[in-house]
Amino acid sequence: MALDGNFIHELMNDFKSLIGGRINRIHQIDPSTIILKVRANRETKTLLVSSHPSLARIHFTNETYETPFEPPMFLRMLRRDLESGIIQDIKQMGNDRRIHIIVSNSDEIGDTIERTLIIEIMGRHSNIILVDDDEKVIFANKHISSSENERPIHPGITYETPPTKPKLNPRTDELNELPKLIDFNGGKINRQILNNVEGLSPLFISEAENNVRFWSRDNIVSGIKETLDKLTVNPTLYIGERDQFYYSELETLNQKYDEKIHFDTLSELLDEFYHSRYVKQSIKQKANDYLYVIEQAYDKTKRKIENLKEDIKESYRKDDYQKYGELLTAYMHEVKPFSKEVTVFDYYENKEISIPLKVNLSPADNAQRYYHLYNKMKNREIEAKKQLKLAEMDVEYLETLLHQMEMISTNEEVDEIREELMQEGFIKKRNSKSRSKKKKVNLNKYKTTHGLTVLVGKNNKQNDYLTNRYASKNHLWFHVKDMPGSHVVITHVESEITEDDILDAAKIAAYHSKGKESQSVPVDYTEIRYVKNIPGTKPGFVTYTDQKTVYVTPVEREIREMRDND
Repeated sequence: MALDGNFIHELMNDFKSLIGGRINRIHQIDPSTIILKVRANRETKTLLVSSHPSLARIHFTNETYETPFEPPMFLRMLRRDLESGIIQDIKQMGNDRRIHIIVSNSDEIGDTIERTLIIEIMGRHSNIILVDDDEKVIFANKHISSSENERPIHPGITYETPPTKPKLNPRTDELNELPKLIDFNGGKINRQILNNVEGLSPLFISEAENNVRFWSRDNIVSGIKETLDKLTVNPTLYIGERDQFYYSELETLNQKYDEKIHFDTLSELLDEFYHSRYVKQSIKQKANDYLYVIEQAYDKTKRKIENLKEDIKESYRKDDYQKYGELLTAYMHEVKPFSKEVTVFDYYENKEISIPLKVNLSPADNAQRYYHLYNKMKNREIEAKKQLKLAEMDVEYLETLLHQMEMISTNEEVDEIREELMQEGFIKKRNSKSRSKKKKVNLNKYKTTHGLTVLVGKNNKQNDYLTNRYASKNHLWFHVKDMPGSHVVITHVESEITEDDILDAAKIAAYHSKGKESQSVPVDYTEIRYVKNIPGTKPGFVTYTDQKTVYVTPVEREIREMRDND
């Protein structure tokens, strides 16, 4: 990806429409991201500004976001000084990823004030800063104290630009000085250009190098200028193992990527690229608490299994205790009072044996003590085996939940996991007098290459709904063999299903399983009529018969192409 200074330069053409517009409302959707509702040219536009460490950006958005009920202090200051204000100008500083939005407004007593909202897109150092007309910091999204060995940013001090090395603006004659700054014998020319020219990304420099074939003192300036002139606004998202985007098509990326998507505007491209990542990150953050609960329960249950196995191992001595009791009873007349042990003939194994004794107990009491230990160990073994079976089922269930947490992609799925954890007693139920409305279960939908519908349950609630309530008895049901995975159903009768459809559904099932990174994954399939719930077990546990098995290798690109988003 490359939201570099060149991208911002082209984006500024879209932002010119905001000049003269009124800021009607400001929202803050997370600690680092704000939304400005601007009324300009008889329409309301939504400007998203983020200083997120990995998702810092600025663009128009058509997405909807939830906002905190209690506005943070940063948002209060922005609302106080910017809401109802008129945007006088919006400009990029040089060719850098720094943008100033100048706003005129009226204060509480009606006097005219001028404020500047400074957006610095600098990776983990990104920030959003509000300053007055004397460039004094009023408030910032991220406060930095002087003791942190960085540029201080906090209310009351004069704003300073980021302490970076002076760079040449490639859109001015400054660029002509570049050959003097490059050591052409030192290697890593691209890195040297990056360190000396403002607003260029490795992506752009690679494209420029591709155009000139190799860098030299004679072509380094012309190569950059000609590449800037050559690239036209054509917002392009390249789809692959690592998605990339730029404001124009790039020949270097055309050679590497088979799939690309064009957008009408730069903001639409940024909205598409960053929104999905924002959602994934917010979902991951929301799910982390529940993941921790599951991991803790998993580790605790594994330790419980080890302890139970030790108990069962120790209980094997019960037969010795029973034999000691019987031999003491048989040879009680030979046991002397206050003896620490007695040696008797073991008629079970035809050899002499020494039996430890409690000196303060009579021979009869010593015999009864061993009978008591035998019964205790016997009951302990029975209970331990019972608990071990339950604990092993719990581990299997928790492994399934851990897999399902890896596959979560929506807030609804997080809520479904939370509800299940409450029902199973892993977390406390919420105290709520009001009845919670039953939410519709949204299943993931795919289409085989022949157009048949395949439904996938990504958690136990969805699996239960799909298998036991939604699907018909003659529909084909798929599940990866002997490992955690989703329930998958082709919602057609077997007579309509071809071998290719079966393989497609099996690949989908393998992809939504713990074996998604493996090859030749075994996937069982059978009709729904042969799939049964196991009474008294955790959610999602089923047994099935009359199955057939196919071996498939899931490929993410193929699965993505089968996804039905309608």
